[in-house]
Parts: sequence; C-alpha cells; structure tokens
Amino acid sequence: MKKILLIEDDETFSVLLTAYFRTAGYVTVRVASARDGLQYLSTSGWVAIIVDLTLPDEDGLVLIRMLRARTMVPIIVVTGRHAREDRLAALEIGADDFILKPFEPQELVLRLNNLARRSGRQDGTDRTHLPIAGGVLDIAGHTLVSPSGQMLELAAKDYRLVRLLASNPNRVITRAQIIDAIAGSEPPDSERAIDIRISRLRKRFAMIGLKPEDLRTVHGSGYKLAS
Repeated sequence: MKKILLIEDDETFSVLLTAYFRTAGYVTVRVASARDGLQYLSTSGWVAIIVDLTLPDEDGLVLIRMLRARTMVPIIVVTGRHAREDRLAALEIGADDFILKPFEPQELVLRLNNLARRSGRQDGTDRTHLPIAGGVLDIAGHTLVSPSGQMLELAAKDYRLVRLLASNPNRVITRAQIIDAIAGSEPPDSERAIDIRISRLRKRFAMIGLKPEDLRTVHGSGYKLAS
C-alpha cells in the first residue's frame, strides 16, 4: 500500500487531490493542521508528504523544518503563496519539490511518482535496520547492535537522535534540527543538553564496540554521522 500524508486545510482541494491519487494507486491520509501532521508522521510507510504553506496553527515553512528533522520521506509543497522567497526557503530547508496553485493534478501525480521511485519507497516499506558506527540500529527494538552482537537499548530521546543521524549519513544536522527531532511531547533540550547527550552517546558506543569517532562534531554547525 502506497500512502501519502496530505497536510492541507482546504477540504475541497483535499478531496480533489485524494481522488486523483486514488486513480494513481495511492492511499491518502489528510490532516488539516501542522500538529496533526507531526502526530501522523510517527505512522510508518509514507511514500511522500504533501504540505500547504498556509495552515491554521503553524507556518508551513516551520512545519517543513520539523518534518525534515524527523524523516527523509520526500516532501512536496503545494501552495498558493507565489513569493520567490517562499520557494527558495522551502527548498533550502529540505522540501523536494514546490508546486504553485492552481496546477494540473496529473502533473502532481507524475512528480509524486518520480519522487517515490527515486527514493526507493514506492512500495511503502521502511527499512528495519540502519547502519551506524560499525553496527546497526534496530528500528523496531530501539536498540543498537554491535558487530559482536552486543546490544544497547536506547531511551526515547537518544533513539530519536541516533535514528536522525543514521538516516542522514554524512549530512550535517544542526542543533536546532536535533532539538526539534527529539523533543516528542517532552520539553525541548537546550543546545548544551544536546552536546552532553552526544558526549554520552559516544561513550555508550565505545562500551559495546561501536566507533564513537564516527559521531563527529561540526564546529559552529552541529553534528554528522560519518559512513
């Protein structure tokens, strides 16, 4: 099943898109707010996320930054905001495509097909393990596994942080992105708390035979996982 998360507050427009997506073989889950979009994101199997920039509870650009901090699922912006600055900002913070309303629905379907095919997610499946620091992250078990089979169970925030880095190898993740990604329903960490959390993770990596040096500090920016 190929699932699309549609974050759009215009009900009439959403019904139209859902109908077109259905004919192309996609199942659409539509939510009308940024808050609900973030909540539904925890459900696995999305092949793409479609975001309107004008939402009742949050600017779409802010939402895109929060989404990209949590997932690498392709993001398509569909909006009536024609300002060049909006397009550039959306692409800079991680959107994969940007389409202005009004548009031909079939064009969106074709762009969606291309993104889904390139991302390797067209069958709606997610990877169950991610390589990290010489071992793997077991996504279902929230556990790090070393080459020798030693296991380290991760607390919720540590798991979100490790998964974010493992999903974006060799990409610099800023402290702000990390704060957004790991907060959940709890109060957000400070930047200093993120630094401490990374330091502790390095020590725990070493304890089970992973390579702590792969968790690298990028001074003035944030962190990245070397692969």
